[in-house]
Amino acid sequence: MREFSSDFGRSRSMSPEKVVREGEDGTIEEIMREAAAAGQDMTVRGAGRSCNTQTLTRGTVLDNFRDGATPRFTGEDHLVEVPSGITWLELESWLNERGRANPVLPSYLRLTVGGTLSVGGFGLGSIRSGLQIDQVREIEIVDGAGRTHRCSGHENSELFRFALGGAGQAGFIRTAVLRTVAREAAVPVSRIEHGGLHDLVKYLPGVAREPGVGGYFGMYDRTSWYSQVSWTADAAEVPEQAHPVPDYASLLHQEVEQHLSPLLHGETHANLWADYVLDEAGLERFAAVLEGLMSEPPLTETLISLYFLVVRRPEPAIPFAFAPVLDAPVQYGIGVFASAAGSDTGAVSRTRQVQRQLLEVCAEAGGRPYLYGAHTFDEELLRTFYGAPALRGLEELRVRHGLTHFGRRAFGGVRP
Repeated sequence: MREFSSDFGRSRSMSPEKVVREGEDGTIEEIMREAAAAGQDMTVRGAGRSCNTQTLTRGTVLDNFRDGATPRFTGEDHLVEVPSGITWLELESWLNERGRANPVLPSYLRLTVGGTLSVGGFGLGSIRSGLQIDQVREIEIVDGAGRTHRCSGHENSELFRFALGGAGQAGFIRTAVLRTVAREAAVPVSRIEHGGLHDLVKYLPGVAREPGVGGYFGMYDRTSWYSQVSWTADAAEVPEQAHPVPDYASLLHQEVEQHLSPLLHGETHANLWADYVLDEAGLERFAAVLEGLMSEPPLTETLISLYFLVVRRPEPAIPFAFAPVLDAPVQYGIGVFASAAGSDTGAVSRTRQVQRQLLEVCAEAGGRPYLYGAHTFDEELLRTFYGAPALRGLEELRVRHGLTHFGRRAFGGVRP
């Protein structure tokens, strides 16, 4: 039970009454019906990478992590169907052995497919292909009454829009059918050094316009500011300093895993991570506030890194109801990753106050948050980000599908 009483954030604890798994404790349909009939709060946990108790509950936890799950190709164009509890590492390895790859991957791959699809999913390939949910062709959802729904942009489209990026509020995602691309054994990669936050932010619109860029991320790691750019095989011009990197996605995962190992496997620190998505004007406004906050406590002590992404979604883009997406041709992601000793309650509290300030700036700038993060919402902020009609539509959907006790902490415990 201890494992399921906290998440990656480790800032709060919440012990469940019980933990269940498909097969061992019945079918998914039976598990969902039983919890709904009992009026018992229920949540789904994959890798447990939420930062603000989104995957915790005092009721029932459905443990969906699946080692050794088996994908399969389906239909045409190398679409792949996967169980939601598989990790991106397992899926990417399986695809690579067959000459295929995911078009968008997070830099850390020990996350479940269902977990990232429930919050949106970004990565290096977002600069060309958008979010991970933009690669989804179909999902299978089980609702609170134990009913199964096949959902896509054309079938049960409302459930599709609310489930992907909705932090598990529209039912249990059992399987997903995803787009794949041909695997590139090695890609040219170049690194660009920056003089600071302003310099890096100024660089982003230019790299967004570069047609030969296949992947991008920017980073501040407390020692340096830099951008890392990978180039497509058909790029008209590749910088001289670019060098071929084999198995680029796997290499990045290994580097990130090594860097994060103390945070991923230790229990001493509260990880107060949060991501924000903005358009170009909003990015400049957000960065100006962030730059000021970085020069004073608590961020001078608790900030461990900043992470930057460029997002260009495919056209036409599906208007997901709660995903971190905007009505803009190019969007920019900023991850503000802080960590403090859990015993230092003052540092944790002050960092949360700074993140609340950044969330308010994000709202004022017309951006959206990434829902796994350590955000402190209230009803007013939720309405600002998503609009009253979307919030009403979500609650009506949850009533209609027997989900009023399912995924209640998706907004950190706040419900409109």
